[in-house]
Amino acid sequence: MLRDRLLLEYETIQTSNFESFETLTKLLISGEDHRFYYHFGFDIIAILRAFRNRLIYDKIEGASTIEQQLIRVLTNDFERTLRRKIQEILLSTTIASIIPKSSIPKVYLNIAYYGSDMNGLNQTFLKLKLNITDKISLDQAAEIVSRIKYPEKLKQNKQRLTQIEIRKKHLIQLYNKHSTRRYFKIYA
Repeated sequence: MLRDRLLLEYETIQTSNFESFETLTKLLISGEDHRFYYHFGFDIIAILRAFRNRLIYDKIEGASTIEQQLIRVLTNDFERTLRRKIQEILLSTTIASIIPKSSIPKVYLNIAYYGSDMNGLNQTFLKLKLNITDKISLDQAAEIVSRIKYPEKLKQNKQRLTQIEIRKKHLIQLYNKHSTRRYFKIYA
């Protein structure tokens, strides 16, 4: 069932004439998983960092890769348990054997939750009054990707809009940093 849903979503992006996938994908990789092309579905460095920060600083932080986030959305399992996390890691290692690794961020972007009435890119573009077939600016793309971490609430509040704006600026900063890297290629 998971395999079928993944293939269906992959087919959807293959037939899409969406112009801005490249910019959105680069922003997603920069902000969520800059080692995306250097791991097999889970990032042991991020897992160890999160584990260390939890033990030493009592700070909770994420270590999920784009593959793991995609699995979470596809299975609709957001339970915060070790069992779910282990299952997510195991499943994330198989995604690239089903669809090309370079398509994984696009599939995730296409079905991600961006906020109230914004399930997937089509609804998000409609709500933000953007045309999905037009190329959007880096600023607009960063604003969309920011909503993955800070989904827009049904009733807008200033705090959430501030979080989105700060995240947008941070994503653009990371995008610019990763675009100019000489030795460690972030984007395929």
